[in-house]
Amino acid sequence: MLTVASFFALMLFTTGDKNKAYVQFILLSFPFLALDTHYGDLFFSDFDVVTLSFLFGFYSPKRVSLKNGKIYLTTFIFLVIIIIIGLYKAESLTSSSTSYCIEYICLFVFAKISVDEIVADPAFFHQIIQCLKIIFLFSLAFLMGQFVLGVGFSLAKVQNPNVLSEGTRYTSFFQDPQKYAQYLAAMSFIFLIKDPITQKVSTLNYGLFLSALIAILFTGGRGGLGGWAAGMFLVVLFGKSSYRYAIIVVGILAYIVIDNFKDDIAMFKRTSVDDTYAFRFAIWVDAFKIFLDHKYFGIGLGNYANYVSVHNPDQFWLVDNEITYYDHPESGYLKFLTELGATGFICIYFMIIFPMAQAFFLFIKNKDSTIILLIAGVIAWMIGFYTVYSFSDVRMTIFIITFLAMLATSYKWSNYNIETNAATIL
Repeated sequence: MLTVASFFALMLFTTGDKNKAYVQFILLSFPFLALDTHYGDLFFSDFDVVTLSFLFGFYSPKRVSLKNGKIYLTTFIFLVIIIIIGLYKAESLTSSSTSYCIEYICLFVFAKISVDEIVADPAFFHQIIQCLKIIFLFSLAFLMGQFVLGVGFSLAKVQNPNVLSEGTRYTSFFQDPQKYAQYLAAMSFIFLIKDPITQKVSTLNYGLFLSALIAILFTGGRGGLGGWAAGMFLVVLFGKSSYRYAIIVVGILAYIVIDNFKDDIAMFKRTSVDDTYAFRFAIWVDAFKIFLDHKYFGIGLGNYANYVSVHNPDQFWLVDNEITYYDHPESGYLKFLTELGATGFICIYFMIIFPMAQAFFLFIKNKDSTIILLIAGVIAWMIGFYTVYSFSDVRMTIFIITFLAMLATSYKWSNYNIETNAATIL
């Protein structure tokens, strides 16, 4: 209620651009956007309520044109058609599918407005970066609160079973430690992005980059750590030489921290990789069989838990002595394959890969390392995504969409950065 009330207060009293204010509000209220309200079996997150309210009450369209915008729009329309066909062909549905459809529409609206605002004003890109940094700092403060008060200090309604399964795995304001690890891995690269009027990354930013790595270790999220390593490899390969020296220093400091606190770090208390892999592999096999039975349009958006409750009833865990069926097959990629089929899977990953490829070709031309850092963030998330469907938390979807919106508009803000930096030097 406070989140929604704050949004309306902002919209009614702000004298600035309401579209920009909406995007900034979404990013700054990020920790609370997954809180939801239920109306019978339907649920609406704070993000849904804020976005729909903005769309019908305050939105002012901008007359801007995104490069390759028709490609994105056409792909999204195809995805909507595929979702409708999948829901029509589903053998049974729950009302949660309706809630997911509304959420998809709201996510498209957020992406559209974010892209339009950056295209209209490339300087807005750096305002988005600042918002992301502020919420990252809030996540660290929340994490410190959990160190002091315990993992019961949380925004989650129900504690995730993974939190206390193998030592203590910290979640900050997320519900799942694996999702927080993905968030940290992707966000860490933001702190290597410098403002166009400064000549180098500050020591404080490098310190926050190190803090993200250490926080990942306390989540126990191997996928997140692997994603961070993959993103770091890309930065070392294509980034500035100054990053390489800083990374060496960060590595040395991380080793010192690990050596002194390894008995308290969740990453070193996990069971063997073989045990975890065997558990997940059995679920992956079942999920792939579901995909093979529904190759083209899937079993219906948001319908995985409903489907396995009938066809794979062994996929459940006990929460407060109640059976809860898995809502994803321990892999984001298989989640899309099972619920949306091959056609939906291709549409979604085209909208992820295309802006990354478009931005990378721009990097080859102008050597703006900010592009590489954003791509590294998306890759870090993609590596971790194979072990958990993090999009079940709408905040993770907002987070990745923000990265992709920045990559899709890189041809605008990258030129602005180069021109501003050149003017500053002169």
